[in-house]
Amino acid sequence: CADINAMLCRSRWFGLEQEGFGIVFAEAAACAVPQIAGRSGGAADAVEHQKTGLIVDRPERVADVIAAIERLLDDKSARLQMGEASRLRAESLFDYDKLALNLGQILRID
Repeated sequence: CADINAMLCRSRWFGLEQEGFGIVFAEAAACAVPQIAGRSGGAADAVEHQKTGLIVDRPERVADVIAAIERLLDDKSARLQMGEASRLRAESLFDYDKLALNLGQILRID
């Protein structure tokens, strides 16, 4: 519960309706927390549906968001599996050393 409260406090209402990338999803993934995202902006790109979290097609429908939350709360096995898949994906895509190396290669002028 403390973790949920901490994320609520820093989430700016769980991100904007349209986000270019949605760093909150990458941060949650790095902590092995499955994410729930709406199908808009970069949020849907940051979450792999039913692999690293759940994508809600119509997040403006409160019942759909509640159903996604309940699914993760009620299915511990799926929650843990998605969390671990999230962590592995975050390590492979967002590791700072890898990002710095890639950026260095892109910016290198020979």
